[in-house]
Amino acid sequence: MIQSRSLSLRFDIPQRLRDHFLVTLWFIVTFKQFTYDELLLYPLALYFGWAFVRDFQLLLPILQRSLTLFIFPIWWMLSAMWGVETELILKSGAQLILTIMICYCAIIRLEKRDLILSMLVAAGIFGVLSLQAGLTGGLAARGVFSSKNAMGAAMVVLWTAAVCITLDNSLSKWLRLVAAGACVLAAQLIFISDSATAVLLAGGITGVVLIFGLLPRSGLLNNPIFLSFSCASLATGLFLAAQVLAVQHFNPITKVLEAFGKDATLTGRTVLWDYATIQIQQNPLLGVGEGGYWTPEDWTSDARKIYVEFHKKFYAQFSFHNSYYEIAVHQGLIGLAFAVMAVTWCLWRIVLGVLRENDMAMVFFFGIASIHIMRSFTESALMSPFSLLAMLFMMGALLTVKDSLRRETLRRAAGAVGPDMQVGNRQLLAGG
Repeated sequence: MIQSRSLSLRFDIPQRLRDHFLVTLWFIVTFKQFTYDELLLYPLALYFGWAFVRDFQLLLPILQRSLTLFIFPIWWMLSAMWGVETELILKSGAQLILTIMICYCAIIRLEKRDLILSMLVAAGIFGVLSLQAGLTGGLAARGVFSSKNAMGAAMVVLWTAAVCITLDNSLSKWLRLVAAGACVLAAQLIFISDSATAVLLAGGITGVVLIFGLLPRSGLLNNPIFLSFSCASLATGLFLAAQVLAVQHFNPITKVLEAFGKDATLTGRTVLWDYATIQIQQNPLLGVGEGGYWTPEDWTSDARKIYVEFHKKFYAQFSFHNSYYEIAVHQGLIGLAFAVMAVTWCLWRIVLGVLRENDMAMVFFFGIASIHIMRSFTESALMSPFSLLAMLFMMGALLTVKDSLRRETLRRAAGAVGPDMQVGNRQLLAGG
């Protein structure tokens, strides 16, 4: 009797700690593919699917206010009725629905800073491994990733998490010190990757953190001298830009690409987009269904021409390197409208959140949203199954819904009591 009671106490793990560990493990597994990762990925996915059913009553209020997220996956599944690869469509559609369900499970007990810490751990592990790969004779420019662009993009995520934690005064000093070290690691690997996209994204994220994270807390936005100087600088910059753009035969985008050794076709992406445009014109509304275009084994397909032109093995995975073209080809313009609707809703929620809360944790999710939207024009992972950036993007939006419900509950509680209790509630909300 005593032994059974001691065993039950020994394994009585707090629910929040359990979820934090499992979400961190999920971030690690989905941050980068590695050998035998399915041994962790599938059991975790199965657990989160069960957890969604288990916690459905807790999730229901948030779910009712975010049903927009499920419209595109449902359309994805419906495309099995006209798509060629029926089995693949149903499988990938179910995976996308499961991906969204996991986002709900992750935010129900965890807060914003919990998720940022999980991301710091996951990205930091692969950052250290990438640095070690370069030191031990591997390809330093790509570390443990498949390409230098992949490493650069991953390290931008590490940079975002590390910078936000470093500048968050509400966290402990030792954690902020570790995050500062991660900033140095991320900056070094971004520089080594020599990825134009990564450098520009890291610079943009730094600007986001300064504008939305530090400036509101500094009080400079209430300083008329600072505002006047900022407006004058902005006007001067716009005037000079107009003068430069007025010069003939000058293309600023081309100049930026040339500075990073890139061609004007974005490494052949514009060629792929031309192929996608032709396909969209043939099946504009419904698309061809998931897996219906990339069929290089069929020697009569356009996909085979693309694989030959880009020197790809016929068994290799490929994409249009643009989320909107990818969705329009496979799920049609109707599917693209549904996907854009979900993305717009998430972005709207996150933007409202960062404007309402001068909070570094919310700035992190705004930074992730910025990265995700920018990468959607050159990568095909806007609404993809098990895409980590897409999941963080949706988690950020769902967290704002959770915060709104929390505020509504507190307001109703304050309105249901007398004036004395209302004062107490206000003190509680203020942290008093």
